[in-house]
Amino acid sequence: MSKQIVSGGAKDFAETIISFARNWPYFLLSIAICMGAVYGFLYITPPKYKVSSTLLISDDKNGAAMSNSTAFSDLNMFQTVKTVDNEIEILRSRDLIFKVLKKLHLETAYFKKEGLRVKELYGKTSPLVVNAISLKNGAYARKINISYLDDVSYIIQDSLNTNIVKYGDTLHNKNYVVKVEKGPAFKSEFGKIKIQFKNLYKMTEAYSLVSLKIVPVVKDANTITISLNDAVPQRGIDILNDLIETYNINNVNNKNTIARNTIRFIDNRLKYLVSDLSGTEEDVENYKQQNRVTDINMDAQMNATRTSEYNQLLENSSVQLRIVSSIESYFKGKQSQYDLAPSAMGLKDPILNSLISKFNDLQLERNRMLRTANAENPLVLNLNEQLASLKTNILENLSSIKQGFVIERNNLRANYSQYDNKIKSVPTIERGLLERSREQSVKSGLYKYLLQKREETALSLSATVPTSQVVDKPAYNTIPDSPKQPLLYLCGFILGFLVPAGTIYIKGFFNNKVQDASTIELTGAKMLGELSHNLDKSTIVFQKDNRSTISELFRYIRMNLGLMANNNDNKVMLVTSSMKGEGKTFFSVNLATTLGMLDKKVVVLEFDLRKPDLLNKVGLKQTVGLTDYLLDDAVFLEDIIRPTKVSEHISVIGCGKSPENPAEIMMSPKMDMLFDELKEKFDYIIIDTSPVGQVADAFSLAEYADVSIYLVRYNYTNKYQLAILKDICENNKLKNPMVVFNDAKREKNQKYSYGGYGYAMAN
Repeated sequence: MSKQIVSGGAKDFAETIISFARNWPYFLLSIAICMGAVYGFLYITPPKYKVSSTLLISDDKNGAAMSNSTAFSDLNMFQTVKTVDNEIEILRSRDLIFKVLKKLHLETAYFKKEGLRVKELYGKTSPLVVNAISLKNGAYARKINISYLDDVSYIIQDSLNTNIVKYGDTLHNKNYVVKVEKGPAFKSEFGKIKIQFKNLYKMTEAYSLVSLKIVPVVKDANTITISLNDAVPQRGIDILNDLIETYNINNVNNKNTIARNTIRFIDNRLKYLVSDLSGTEEDVENYKQQNRVTDINMDAQMNATRTSEYNQLLENSSVQLRIVSSIESYFKGKQSQYDLAPSAMGLKDPILNSLISKFNDLQLERNRMLRTANAENPLVLNLNEQLASLKTNILENLSSIKQGFVIERNNLRANYSQYDNKIKSVPTIERGLLERSREQSVKSGLYKYLLQKREETALSLSATVPTSQVVDKPAYNTIPDSPKQPLLYLCGFILGFLVPAGTIYIKGFFNNKVQDASTIELTGAKMLGELSHNLDKSTIVFQKDNRSTISELFRYIRMNLGLMANNNDNKVMLVTSSMKGEGKTFFSVNLATTLGMLDKKVVVLEFDLRKPDLLNKVGLKQTVGLTDYLLDDAVFLEDIIRPTKVSEHISVIGCGKSPENPAEIMMSPKMDMLFDELKEKFDYIIIDTSPVGQVADAFSLAEYADVSIYLVRYNYTNKYQLAILKDICENNKLKNPMVVFNDAKREKNQKYSYGGYGYAMAN
């Protein structure tokens, strides 16, 4: 099964190729027309060139690129995410593109016709410069032409009016207000320039969405390529240059705006911070004054030193007081009356030391006198009185010294307590001062920080640089990007091939007519032969000495009838088809002529009782015929047989009068007698019947036939009607069915061949 499918597919493909080859002039003509159309399109279509530039953009996904240029970059508070994707969208933004188009004055386009081509002028190639002061919606649809008049004036025409205006004068119109000036390429007799106003908003939308292409050079790269296609390369270069320049200016302006806002913010903060800082410093000053503090560490150290000093002096004073008390106790006791007094060297009082020294000298003198005198000696008594008086003076002096030491000790204790209290209050004072100093330090540090950042920000205003760098300046490719000539010519060639191929294929696909004999073979019927198209348009094409293709094909059919006889004579031949117009009568007459050339007696029966046409084909008029013979016993066979001018061996029997019930007539008992008599008189009997696809008359005659010839006409018989032929073959409704493919058309290089000989179709 698969082999049959493959074989059938290969056969269909081969037939398709053959069909294409037969129609090669149409392919050649179609390809020539399409290639010519492509050439004409390329000739009148201005080429567009690709203009591109490469730009390096700082990519900082953490925002450092923007924040490092601000005053508070070290705080990480004002970072702005800056990525390549974001910058691409900025470059494609409509506001940016509109600024560029407006700056280049692209709302006005200039055209000049050169032959069949229309050339667009721009920049230095334009002899005019049109400044569009005001454009309304009606201006965009106007066809405006400016023609040279002289070096002072020009002629401007639109669909409404024509004006003569001087160069530089403003022209007011209800749709536009313009001023035309001489351009860089101005020259006398510049001809006619067509002016077209364009809507910048629509142009911006077109560039943003379609025309302007911005892509990274490689994925996740900081380098991007900006490109566009333009019929005027210089205009594309100018657009990209201004786009990059405007983008960089916007970046710089954004940074400067941030810097200026930062300076303004710092100035406002400094104004309030100075007031806060002054209040804090005054609070610290008052606190130190209240607590008598200059430097708390030095004061604490000094207080500690003073405390130690006063403590030492206090100890010394206590020692002196104890010495005084001891000496005083000695002089108040009885043992001191005539004994030597202890030394008062620990006391630095010269009077006391002098009195004690004098007291001891008198004691020594008294003791010396007592060794020679008695106690009652006036000299001894005088010494006693002196000692008593001196003792009293010493005690008074000691009392005075003691009182001085007590006062000194009390003063030292008071001073010691004062400085000791100061030492104890140091932590409290230090904490209060620390709180005030901390606030002062914070505000002072913030003040210094803001002053420093203000200077840095002011410096950044004069040192701002763009974040992008041009790697490749805008330039255009010398080879046009569109239209692509090789591709268009290839498409033209393919289209030139597909149009006829598609036409042929579609025509064949939707054509339900039989086109070749292979379709007939699928029914299972035997092929008796093929007949070529009758170029002569005559009924009788077979002549004895005629060597035309169709004559040879009838001889081939005659030979096949003999070969397919199956030991029978094929004496009675029934000719039918699926529908009227397939050539039954034509075939019957010419087959009879072919057999008659063998000196055989042939009779053709016109059994197409519904629409007879046989007699007309052979140039005879309708008289009594088969209907009369079958219905009227007074009519005999000899009465209806009529000779023809075609050949003396060929006779015909017409149908006679048209019956009302042809099917019932064919069931007449005289049918057997008719064919028996005909077989005795003629060598061959050819029955020309009605089409089996429309009526069943042929099946009524099938029992009398030895062979049934079924005609299928090229490009006339419907393919679905072959189902009738297939049903006839499968169910044996006709005896020995054979098919003749009639009116077959073949190309000049094809031949109808059989037996090793080929016959080309006659022209």
